[in-house]
Amino acid sequence: MSVHKIWMSIFGIWSFVLTGAISSWVGSPGALQVLRLKHLQESKQSHLSKIQDDVRALQSEAHQLEKSRVVQQREIRRVLGYAAHDEIIFDFNSNSVL
Repeated sequence: MSVHKIWMSIFGIWSFVLTGAISSWVGSPGALQVLRLKHLQESKQSHLSKIQDDVRALQSEAHQLEKSRVVQQREIRRVLGYAAHDEIIFDFNSNSVL
């Protein structure tokens, strides 16, 4: 066997170990772990951006509730189930049949 074939064999084995295909036996994370972590990072990043959008919407709503009496009155009526003198409320959640 030539020196060239020996070095190619060693390089092939080393490359195979680096992929992480045998990480459960060797304990080396390898390239597969890097791919899994990148996917996890992208997933967490998209989740974070959704949460940041929710926070911005809630901050806007809080600002409106702090500053606008109309919004405050509407929210009070919504939460307590009251109606203004010019409003009509339809309850479609009722299970009883008249």
